[in-house]
Amino acid sequence: MMHRRTFGGAMALAALTVLAGPAAAADFPDGKPVRFVVATGAGSGSDLTARQIAAELLKNWNSPIVVENKTGAGGVIGTDFVAKAPPDGYTLLATYAQHYTNQLVMKTPYDAVKDFEPIARIANSALVISVAASSPYKTLKDVIEAAKAKPGIISYGSSGNGTTSHMAAALLASMAGVQLNHVPYKAPGQVAVDAAAGQIDLSFNGMSTVLPLIKGGRLRALAVTTAQRSQSLPDVPTVAELGYPGYEASSPIWIFAPRNTPQPIVNKLSDAVTKAAKAPAFKELCLNQGLEVDVQDAATAKAAGPGELEKWRKLMKVAGAKAE
Repeated sequence: MMHRRTFGGAMALAALTVLAGPAAAADFPDGKPVRFVVATGAGSGSDLTARQIAAELLKNWNSPIVVENKTGAGGVIGTDFVAKAPPDGYTLLATYAQHYTNQLVMKTPYDAVKDFEPIARIANSALVISVAASSPYKTLKDVIEAAKAKPGIISYGSSGNGTTSHMAAALLASMAGVQLNHVPYKAPGQVAVDAAAGQIDLSFNGMSTVLPLIKGGRLRALAVTTAQRSQSLPDVPTVAELGYPGYEASSPIWIFAPRNTPQPIVNKLSDAVTKAAKAPAFKELCLNQGLEVDVQDAATAKAAGPGELEKWRKLMKVAGAKAE
């Protein structure tokens, strides 16, 4: 009898869970705070876009929304926090390609594909190779020639081992046949500040992070890493244009939820976030920050996840990027 009661109880619980899913989604969010955890520092592309998405969501939600930066370990700290959060839709991750690249160069406490439910892809960011305005290197060719003359003399900052900026620099070094000195940072903003101060030779950084310093005359942009020139810096050539055909490294921006978040809640979040990413204010933000609006819903982003991981795995192999 005890076995039957236990089995019956389990069946009843399962039935209640199935019935509760749509009901919970219908009430979501029910006044509880929704937290967007940003795995990078303030001012990064994922930070700025997450804050604009939050502002759009607040127009239709009664729940407060908190955007919180949890930085460190190239984004692993914030990402792991969300991976271990309750899968109820109230804790979300805003991040970029480091989400997939980190586990290729270090041991992460989560799996980038298996431990998350994609909510949406919202934008795409070019990286900018820049130097201090006072730098003797006026062009990318100057940098490469100096690196060939004295291997390891050119230092560059990235936002951490395994991040997109690390991969982009390693790929360039591989294609140019030079050795660059990698200086990993915890946050992209500090990379740009130190490059502007001449403490490192090169900054490989997201457009939104360096654009204010470029416009302010503190950094000089040498190249962008996308296949096409950026609308924000139309006079700056691509790396491919400068003699490295086929070179491309850009960083999409995603919103994720923890694994096992109920599908009805995932769908509701996806609908809300993709709608917010198509709003005029979000498009204006992206234009001003050198980002491209690039919207995928939850289903599309989830289907693309394994391929995204494999893309970076191949890039890592070509670039020869390794854990340091």
